[in-house]
Amino acid sequence: MAVLLAAGLGVATAGAADAATPNCTSYSTYYAPYTTSYVIHVPSAGYQTGTVNCILKLGARNDAVTVLQRALKYCYGYNISVDGEYGPQTKATVKARQNQANGDYNAGLVEDGEYGPKTRQWIVFPDWTWPANVRTNRCDWPPV
Repeated sequence: MAVLLAAGLGVATAGAADAATPNCTSYSTYYAPYTTSYVIHVPSAGYQTGTVNCILKLGARNDAVTVLQRALKYCYGYNISVDGEYGPQTKATVKARQNQANGDYNAGLVEDGEYGPKTRQWIVFPDWTWPANVRTNRCDWPPV
């Protein structure tokens, strides 16, 4: 019986941790590595909050989705609309990136088409000039 209680407690704890991860709703801006002339926008829970450990999935519609779509299109060359809607096309593209990271680097990602903290670690984002905010041809890992 003690084993069952321990197992039940473990499940409840894991569920609570998953529920604690917020949805991405906007983006936070960081200087690109090695320069203060470029910045990188990263999906976050709230505008400029720095809360980048967040989730995006089917049905989301916001600036965070736009930032992710730009990364997939401009840094990886996926043919994806940049419309701010996490629809079937975005889900399939995230799944393709997860598959690519797993195949190329043994990333250990769940290939579910959802953007979360683990998938974020395998996404580079386009650099934008600062302060003009014009997209460059560079992509970098965010410093977070």
